[in-house]
Amino acid sequence: MIYVYALQDDYLMPSAALAGAELPPNAVWIDLINPTHEEDVQVENWTKATIPTHEDMIEIEESSRFYAENGAQYLTASILHSTELKHHGIAPVSFILTGKLLVTVRYTEPKAFSLFISRATKPGNGLITPRCSGISILLGLVEAVTDRIADILEGVAGDIDVNSHAIFRRSENDKPMTTKNFRDSLNNIGIQGAFLSKIRESIAGVSRLLVYTAAMPEEALGKKDIRATIKSLERDTQSLSTYVDFLSNKVTFLLDTVVGLISIEQNAIIKIFSVAAVAFMPPTLVASIYGMNFHFMPELDKVWGYPMAIGLMIASAVIPLLIFRKKGWL
Repeated sequence: MIYVYALQDDYLMPSAALAGAELPPNAVWIDLINPTHEEDVQVENWTKATIPTHEDMIEIEESSRFYAENGAQYLTASILHSTELKHHGIAPVSFILTGKLLVTVRYTEPKAFSLFISRATKPGNGLITPRCSGISILLGLVEAVTDRIADILEGVAGDIDVNSHAIFRRSENDKPMTTKNFRDSLNNIGIQGAFLSKIRESIAGVSRLLVYTAAMPEEALGKKDIRATIKSLERDTQSLSTYVDFLSNKVTFLLDTVVGLISIEQNAIIKIFSVAAVAFMPPTLVASIYGMNFHFMPELDKVWGYPMAIGLMIASAVIPLLIFRKKGWL
Protein backbone atom coordinates (compact mmCIF):
# COMPACT_ATOMS: atom_id res chain seq x y z
CA MET A 1 0.00 0.00 0.00
CA ILE A 2 1.23 3.50 -0.84
CA TYR A 3 0.44 6.45 1.40
CA VAL A 4 1.43 9.95 0.33
CA TYR A 5 1.75 12.76 2.87
CA ALA A 6 1.68 16.29 1.46
CA LEU A 7 2.73 19.38 3.38
CA GLN A 8 -0.28 21.49 4.35
CA ASP A 9 0.87 24.55 6.33
CA ASP A 10 1.86 23.06 9.72
CA TYR A 11 0.64 19.48 9.31
CA LEU A 12 0.70 16.56 6.88
CA MET A 13 -2.26 15.77 4.66
CA PRO A 14 -2.47 11.97 4.14
CA SER A 15 -3.92 10.26 1.08
CA ALA A 16 -3.77 6.77 -0.42
CA ALA A 17 -2.04 6.86 -3.80
CA LEU A 18 -4.00 5.63 -6.81
CA ALA A 19 -2.49 3.66 -9.69
CA GLY A 20 -1.34 6.01 -12.43
CA ALA A 21 -1.95 9.12 -10.33
CA GLU A 22 0.52 11.98 -10.27
CA LEU A 23 2.56 12.78 -7.17
CA PRO A 24 1.25 15.94 -5.42
CA PRO A 25 3.73 18.82 -5.83
CA ASN A 26 3.84 19.48 -2.08
CA ALA A 27 4.42 15.82 -1.14
CA VAL A 28 7.20 15.31 1.43
CA TRP A 29 6.73 11.67 2.47
CA ILE A 30 5.80 8.47 0.66
CA ASP A 31 5.12 5.54 2.99
CA LEU A 32 5.24 2.08 1.41
CA ILE A 33 3.67 -0.67 3.55
CA ASN A 34 4.04 -4.25 2.24
CA PRO A 35 4.42 -2.89 -1.31
CA THR A 36 3.79 -4.98 -4.39
CA HIS A 37 6.08 -4.89 -7.42
CA GLU A 38 3.67 -2.59 -9.23
CA GLU A 39 3.67 -0.16 -6.31
CA ASP A 40 7.48 -0.20 -6.22
CA VAL A 41 7.54 0.65 -9.91
CA GLN A 42 5.05 3.49 -9.44
CA VAL A 43 7.14 5.08 -6.67
CA GLU A 44 10.30 4.62 -8.71
CA ASN A 45 8.68 6.51 -11.58
CA TRP A 46 7.78 9.33 -9.17
CA THR A 47 11.14 9.62 -7.43
CA LYS A 48 13.60 8.19 -10.00
CA ALA A 49 15.08 6.25 -7.06
CA THR A 50 15.33 2.46 -6.85
CA ILE A 51 13.10 0.92 -4.17
CA PRO A 52 14.92 -1.87 -2.26
CA THR A 53 13.26 -5.27 -2.01
CA HIS A 54 12.61 -7.04 1.27
CA GLU A 55 15.61 -9.28 0.61
CA ASP A 56 17.81 -6.21 0.14
CA MET A 57 16.58 -4.73 3.41
CA ILE A 58 17.45 -7.75 5.56
CA GLU A 59 21.11 -7.73 4.48
CA ILE A 60 23.26 -7.19 7.56
CA GLU A 61 26.30 -5.71 5.81
CA GLU A 62 26.82 -2.03 6.61
CA SER A 63 27.33 -1.27 2.92
CA SER A 64 23.89 -2.74 2.19
CA ARG A 65 22.14 -0.67 4.85
CA PHE A 66 23.70 2.77 4.33
CA TYR A 67 24.68 3.95 0.87
CA ALA A 68 24.08 6.62 -1.76
CA GLU A 69 22.88 5.92 -5.28
CA ASN A 70 21.97 8.34 -8.09
CA GLY A 71 21.80 11.26 -5.66
CA ALA A 72 19.50 9.43 -3.22
CA GLN A 73 20.54 8.43 0.30
CA TYR A 74 19.50 4.94 1.47
CA LEU A 75 19.34 4.20 5.20
CA THR A 76 18.00 0.99 6.80
CA ALA A 77 17.50 0.37 10.53
CA SER A 78 15.88 -2.42 12.52
CA ILE A 79 12.74 -1.21 14.29
CA LEU A 80 10.72 -2.94 17.01
CA HIS A 81 7.15 -3.98 16.29
CA SER A 82 4.39 -6.07 17.93
CA THR A 83 5.70 -5.06 21.36
CA GLU A 84 2.26 -5.46 22.96
CA LEU A 85 2.18 -9.13 21.97
CA LYS A 86 4.02 -12.08 23.49
CA HIS A 87 6.19 -12.51 20.38
CA HIS A 88 8.12 -9.25 20.25
CA GLY A 89 9.46 -8.60 16.76
CA ILE A 90 12.14 -6.57 15.06
CA ALA A 91 12.29 -5.88 11.33
CA PRO A 92 14.20 -3.56 8.97
CA VAL A 93 12.72 -0.29 7.73
CA SER A 94 14.34 1.56 4.82
CA PHE A 95 14.46 5.35 4.60
CA ILE A 96 15.22 6.89 1.21
CA LEU A 97 16.04 10.59 0.97
CA THR A 98 15.75 11.95 -2.55
CA GLY A 99 15.76 15.71 -2.82
CA LYS A 100 13.23 17.07 -0.32
CA LEU A 101 11.22 13.85 -0.38
CA LEU A 102 11.37 10.94 2.09
CA VAL A 103 10.36 7.42 1.07
CA THR A 104 9.93 4.73 3.74
CA VAL A 105 9.68 1.04 2.90
CA ARG A 106 8.44 -1.33 5.61
CA TYR A 107 6.87 -4.76 5.88
CA THR A 108 5.70 -4.34 9.47
CA GLU A 109 3.71 -1.70 11.30
CA PRO A 110 5.73 -0.35 14.25
CA LYS A 111 3.64 1.59 16.72
CA ALA A 112 6.15 4.46 16.60
CA PHE A 113 5.11 5.15 12.99
CA SER A 114 1.39 5.18 13.79
CA LEU A 115 2.01 7.48 16.75
CA PHE A 116 4.02 9.88 14.60
CA ILE A 117 1.41 9.84 11.83
CA SER A 118 -1.50 10.46 14.22
CA ARG A 119 0.31 13.47 15.65
CA ALA A 120 1.82 14.90 12.44
CA THR A 121 -1.53 14.90 10.62
CA LYS A 122 -3.14 17.21 13.19
CA PRO A 123 -2.92 20.99 12.70
CA GLY A 124 -0.70 22.77 15.22
CA ASN A 125 1.12 19.56 16.15
CA GLY A 126 4.48 21.23 16.81
CA LEU A 127 6.32 18.71 14.63
CA ILE A 128 5.64 20.03 11.14
CA THR A 129 6.61 23.49 9.86
CA PRO A 130 5.86 25.14 6.52
CA ARG A 131 9.51 24.53 5.53
CA CYS A 132 9.43 20.85 6.47
CA SER A 133 11.30 18.43 4.19
CA GLY A 134 12.10 14.74 3.97
CA ILE A 135 15.03 14.95 6.39
CA SER A 136 12.75 16.59 8.96
CA ILE A 137 10.24 13.76 8.60
CA LEU A 138 13.07 11.23 8.95
CA LEU A 139 14.32 12.77 12.20
CA GLY A 140 10.74 13.04 13.46
CA LEU A 141 10.27 9.31 12.85
CA VAL A 142 13.57 8.52 14.57
CA GLU A 143 12.51 10.61 17.55
CA ALA A 144 9.20 8.72 17.69
CA VAL A 145 11.11 5.43 17.60
CA THR A 146 13.42 6.46 20.45
CA ASP A 147 10.46 7.71 22.50
CA ARG A 148 8.69 4.41 21.90
CA ILE A 149 11.79 2.47 22.96
CA ALA A 150 11.96 4.55 26.15
CA ASP A 151 8.33 3.67 26.92
CA ILE A 152 9.00 -0.02 26.25
CA LEU A 153 12.03 0.03 28.55
CA GLU A 154 9.89 1.45 31.35
CA GLY A 155 7.56 -1.53 30.96
CA VAL A 156 10.45 -4.01 30.90
CA ALA A 157 11.94 -2.41 34.02
CA GLY A 158 8.56 -2.79 35.76
CA ASP A 159 8.36 -6.48 34.81
CA ILE A 160 11.90 -7.04 36.09
CA ASP A 161 10.99 -5.37 39.39
CA VAL A 162 7.94 -7.66 39.72
CA ASN A 163 10.13 -10.74 39.27
CA SER A 164 12.73 -9.32 41.64
CA HIS A 165 10.04 -8.72 44.28
CA ALA A 166 8.75 -12.29 43.86
CA ILE A 167 12.25 -13.66 44.45
CA PHE A 168 13.70 -11.44 47.17
CA ARG A 169 10.74 -10.01 49.09
CA ARG A 170 8.67 -13.08 49.84
CA SER A 171 6.61 -13.03 53.02
CA GLU A 172 7.64 -15.33 55.85
CA ASN A 173 4.19 -16.92 55.62
CA ASP A 174 4.65 -17.78 51.94
CA LYS A 175 5.37 -21.35 51.07
CA PRO A 176 8.83 -22.14 49.65
CA MET A 177 9.14 -21.71 45.91
CA THR A 178 8.24 -24.90 44.10
CA THR A 179 9.74 -26.26 40.92
CA LYS A 180 6.91 -24.60 38.96
CA ASN A 181 7.63 -21.24 40.64
CA PHE A 182 11.30 -21.50 39.72
CA ARG A 183 10.42 -22.53 36.17
CA ASP A 184 8.01 -19.61 35.76
CA SER A 185 10.58 -17.15 37.13
CA LEU A 186 13.29 -18.44 34.80
CA ASN A 187 10.88 -18.31 31.86
CA ASN A 188 9.78 -14.72 32.59
CA ILE A 189 13.31 -13.46 33.17
CA GLY A 190 14.53 -15.24 30.04
CA ILE A 191 11.79 -13.59 27.95
CA GLN A 192 12.78 -10.18 29.29
CA GLY A 193 16.44 -10.85 28.54
CA ALA A 194 15.65 -11.88 24.95
CA PHE A 195 13.44 -8.80 24.52
CA LEU A 196 16.24 -6.56 25.79
CA SER A 197 18.60 -8.03 23.20
CA LYS A 198 16.12 -7.02 20.46
CA ILE A 199 15.82 -3.54 21.95
CA ARG A 200 19.62 -3.24 21.99
CA GLU A 201 19.74 -4.28 18.33
CA SER A 202 17.13 -1.68 17.43
CA ILE A 203 18.95 1.06 19.34
CA ALA A 204 22.21 0.11 17.62
CA GLY A 205 20.55 0.34 14.20
CA VAL A 206 19.05 3.75 14.96
CA SER A 207 22.39 4.96 16.33
CA ARG A 208 24.22 3.91 13.16
CA LEU A 209 21.54 5.63 11.08
CA LEU A 210 22.10 8.88 12.98
CA VAL A 211 25.88 8.64 12.57
CA TYR A 212 25.46 8.16 8.83
CA THR A 213 22.96 11.02 8.63
CA ALA A 214 25.30 13.36 10.50
CA ALA A 215 28.02 12.65 7.94
CA MET A 216 25.79 13.61 4.99
CA PRO A 217 26.72 16.79 3.07
CA GLU A 218 25.18 20.13 3.99
CA GLU A 219 23.07 20.34 0.85
CA ALA A 220 21.40 17.04 1.77
CA LEU A 221 20.65 18.13 5.34
CA GLY A 222 19.26 21.54 4.46
CA LYS A 223 18.43 23.64 7.53
CA LYS A 224 21.21 24.50 9.98
CA ASP A 225 19.33 23.23 13.03
CA ILE A 226 19.20 19.70 11.55
CA ARG A 227 22.65 18.82 12.90
CA ALA A 228 21.66 19.99 16.38
CA THR A 229 18.61 17.73 16.21
CA ILE A 230 20.78 14.81 15.11
CA LYS A 231 23.18 15.43 18.02
CA SER A 232 20.25 15.50 20.45
CA LEU A 233 18.92 12.20 19.09
CA GLU A 234 22.39 10.64 19.31
CA ARG A 235 22.53 11.58 23.01
CA ASP A 236 19.09 10.04 23.50
CA THR A 237 20.10 6.76 21.87
CA GLN A 238 23.30 6.67 23.94
CA SER A 239 21.36 7.11 27.18
CA LEU A 240 18.90 4.40 26.10
CA SER A 241 21.78 2.06 25.28
CA THR A 242 23.28 2.65 28.74
CA TYR A 243 19.92 1.94 30.37
CA VAL A 244 19.52 -1.29 28.36
CA ASP A 245 22.96 -2.41 29.58
CA PHE A 246 21.85 -1.71 33.17
CA LEU A 247 18.65 -3.75 32.73
CA SER A 248 20.57 -6.56 31.01
CA ASN A 249 22.96 -6.78 33.97
CA LYS A 250 19.94 -6.87 36.30
CA VAL A 251 18.40 -9.71 34.28
CA THR A 252 21.69 -11.63 34.40
CA PHE A 253 21.82 -11.12 38.18
CA LEU A 254 18.25 -12.42 38.57
CA LEU A 255 19.00 -15.44 36.39
CA ASP A 256 22.06 -16.26 38.49
CA THR A 257 19.99 -15.76 41.65
CA VAL A 258 17.23 -18.12 40.54
CA VAL A 259 19.77 -20.75 39.49
CA GLY A 260 21.46 -20.34 42.89
CA LEU A 261 18.13 -20.73 44.71
CA ILE A 262 17.40 -23.88 42.72
CA SER A 263 20.80 -25.25 43.76
CA ILE A 264 20.09 -24.40 47.41
CA GLU A 265 16.68 -26.10 47.21
CA GLN A 266 18.20 -29.19 45.65
CA ASN A 267 21.00 -29.27 48.23
CA ALA A 268 18.43 -29.06 51.04
CA ILE A 269 16.56 -32.05 49.60
CA ILE A 270 19.78 -34.05 49.18
CA LYS A 271 20.79 -33.14 52.76
CA ILE A 272 17.57 -34.65 54.10
CA PHE A 273 18.29 -37.92 52.32
CA SER A 274 21.91 -37.86 53.49
CA VAL A 275 20.91 -37.31 57.13
CA ALA A 276 18.27 -40.04 56.88
CA ALA A 277 20.84 -42.44 55.45
CA VAL A 278 23.37 -41.65 58.21
CA ALA A 279 20.68 -41.91 60.92
CA PHE A 280 19.44 -45.32 59.78
CA MET A 281 22.86 -46.77 59.07
CA PRO A 282 23.79 -47.71 62.72
CA PRO A 283 20.35 -49.29 63.49
CA THR A 284 20.64 -51.24 60.26
CA LEU A 285 24.05 -52.50 61.36
CA VAL A 286 22.70 -53.62 64.75
CA ALA A 287 19.71 -55.33 63.12
CA SER A 288 22.04 -57.02 60.62
CA ILE A 289 24.26 -58.37 63.39
CA TYR A 290 21.38 -59.85 65.34
CA GLY A 291 19.85 -61.19 62.17
CA MET A 292 22.82 -63.56 61.70
CA ASN A 293 22.04 -67.27 62.10
CA PHE A 294 25.01 -68.21 64.29
CA HIS A 295 24.34 -70.89 66.90
CA PHE A 296 26.40 -69.24 69.63
CA MET A 297 24.88 -65.76 70.24
CA PRO A 298 24.43 -65.48 74.03
CA GLU A 299 22.01 -62.52 73.88
CA LEU A 300 19.45 -64.61 72.00
CA ASP A 301 18.78 -66.76 75.07
CA LYS A 302 18.51 -63.83 77.49
CA VAL A 303 15.29 -62.14 78.53
CA TRP A 304 16.87 -58.72 78.12
CA GLY A 305 18.34 -59.50 74.69
CA TYR A 306 15.44 -58.15 72.62
CA PRO A 307 14.97 -54.90 74.61
CA MET A 308 18.73 -54.34 74.52
CA ALA A 309 18.85 -54.67 70.73
CA ILE A 310 15.89 -52.31 70.31
CA GLY A 311 17.43 -49.75 72.69
CA LEU A 312 20.79 -50.02 70.95
CA MET A 313 19.19 -49.32 67.58
CA ILE A 314 17.28 -46.32 68.93
CA ALA A 315 20.36 -44.91 70.62
CA SER A 316 22.49 -45.40 67.49
CA ALA A 317 19.93 -43.42 65.48
CA VAL A 318 19.35 -40.60 68.00
CA ILE A 319 22.98 -39.91 68.92
CA PRO A 320 24.10 -38.95 65.34
CA LEU A 321 21.06 -36.66 65.02
CA LEU A 322 21.96 -34.91 68.26
CA ILE A 323 25.55 -34.50 67.10
CA PHE A 324 24.40 -33.04 63.75
CA ARG A 325 22.07 -30.60 65.50
CA LYS A 326 24.81 -29.48 67.91
CA LYS A 327 27.16 -28.78 64.98
CA GLY A 328 24.42 -26.83 63.16
CA TRP A 329 24.15 -29.24 60.26
CA LEU A 330 20.39 -29.60 60.76
